[in-house]
Order: sequence, then C-alpha cells, then structure tokens
Amino acid sequence: MRKAVSAALVVLALASFVRAQNLTSTLAQVSSEYGKAYVAPAVDAFGMDMNSGLFHGASMSGLLPLGLHVYVGVQIGTALIQSSDKSFNASYADTLYDPILGKQPATFTVTNAPTIYGSSDKGKAVITPTNPLYPTDSLSTIGGLINASLVPLPIPQVGIGSLFGTDVMVRYLPEIKLSDYGKVQLFGVAVRHSISQYIPLVPIDIAVQVGFQSLSVTDSSGGDLMKASTFAANIEVSKTFLMLTLYGGLQMESSSVDVKYTYNPGQNFQPVNVSFSLKGKNKFRALAGLSFALGPVLINGDYSFGSMSAVTLGLGIAI
Repeated sequence: MRKAVSAALVVLALASFVRAQNLTSTLAQVSSEYGKAYVAPAVDAFGMDMNSGLFHGASMSGLLPLGLHVYVGVQIGTALIQSSDKSFNASYADTLYDPILGKQPATFTVTNAPTIYGSSDKGKAVITPTNPLYPTDSLSTIGGLINASLVPLPIPQVGIGSLFGTDVMVRYLPEIKLSDYGKVQLFGVAVRHSISQYIPLVPIDIAVQVGFQSLSVTDSSGGDLMKASTFAANIEVSKTFLMLTLYGGLQMESSSVDVKYTYNPGQNFQPVNVSFSLKGKNKFRALAGLSFALGPVLINGDYSFGSMSAVTLGLGIAI
C-alpha cells in the first residue's frame, strides 16, 4: 500500500516540475539566463504547493485521552497557472557560441517564448553581438514541456498534539525512484500553538503556526536537478458546527529553489555546468476553506490567493 501511494505521489510531483529526465535534456540546450526565465513559473508553483495545506482548522482538541489528537492524511496543493506564466520576454547579456566566430559577447533578446508550462512550439532568441563587425542573428531555442493550468503536489502529512496547547505536524516522503525519471524526497515540520486558550469565552479557535520544508529532485543519472526549501508563518481561525468546520487564515511565506544542469553549447565547445537559485514570488496569502468530518474521516478544501492562487484538497483520518 505504501509503495502504491508513494508511486502516485511521485508521478504527480514529477509532473509538476515535469519529468526530470526530459527537463534535464531540455535545459541542456540553453544557458543559465534563459534557463532562469524558463523554469521560474515552476519554482513559483512548487513554493505555492508546498506552503499549502499546512492546517485545516485551528482547534487543538481531540478524541484521545487528555484531549490529544492525531491526524494522518494527504494534502494536495494545486497552484493555478495563469496565461502570463506560460511565456516570457527577456533581454540579457550572454555568450554566443559560434562554430566559426568562437565565443563572442552578445545581447540576447527573447520575445513571447514558452516557459516550462507553455506551448511546445520552440522559442526564438535574437542575438546582437557586442562587436559591431558581426551581424545580428537569431536561433531557435526550446519549447514548453507541459501546457498546464494546474500544478498539483500531494504531500503526506501527520499531526499530533496538543501538549500545553501546542501540536506538531510532520511531512515526509522518503527517497523514491520512479522508473528512469529520477528520484524525489521531501521533509517538513511545523509547530502550532493555540492562542484562543488565553482568551476566556472566545467563540472561535485561534492558533499560530510556523513551518519549514525541503524537497529534492535528482535526474535519471543521480545528479541534483533541483532542491527547494520553504518557510511559512501563519495565524489561523476556525469555527466548528457539528461535523462542519469553517477555517481561514493569513500566512507569510517564502520559497527558494536551487537548479543544476549541464549546458551543451554545441560543436567544438565544452559543456558548461550551470547552477542558479530562484526565489518564489509568493510572499503572502489569505485563505478560506471548510472541512467535513464523517466519523474519523476528515475531508478538507480551501482556496488561497497571493501573487499566485492555489486550491488545496485533503483527505485523512483525524481522532
């Protein structure tokens, strides 16, 4: 059962950043500046997904002795990709690798080129060498790998508490290999504390939470393709009516991704090792949702919006 669940998680995780093997070979055709703009929407989507589903209510009470509670389930954060995330424009200084001229400094201008989530049609770069003796030229670049509007990332999650109004949530996916595509591994932890316990007769549950996560993706050869890390701090509120709980919150967050690959400039040139770091654009989100308890089975869903938007669905056992 665990292998089946893990395989499903990895399929969707790799689909979110596209199959590692294909992404590696695609990025090998472009330099670092182009690569940054190309993968930026995936960096934003991963950060949005990883910081989703950190809570589904602010209550700390449970059905176990001493009011303890346990939650075991899966939260699926799904970033919503806008049309503006599917293409990019850029102008940057870089090196022209020409089989006749050799290495030449040049300005590259890219207009309406597909990102990783864009059209499969290849982009185009206009190249203007710094040396005026050389003519302006253009070259075909790369196309998008998946024309996606939704980028899901399922994350297994366990929560336990509360002790003195404090509980702990752990997210964990052991290193999983899927066919020839690569490997994925994830770990995260968050600590939450009840605020409503200090406010007598308050009619709602209030809590604050802080969490950290890390995610790594290796390619089919075992090389590091991507390492992502996130931070989130939130204030959350909820109100329970029998089996239904309404919840919401405000969350500050950050995410960063390190990307590595090898750029192959072409004939007569040595491969170039490329590495860069990008920060996710989302810094703040507001969210609202509801959860429904049918015995120990808990189903939740919420919508969050910031620089990007995301929908989260969760299914678990809560006692």
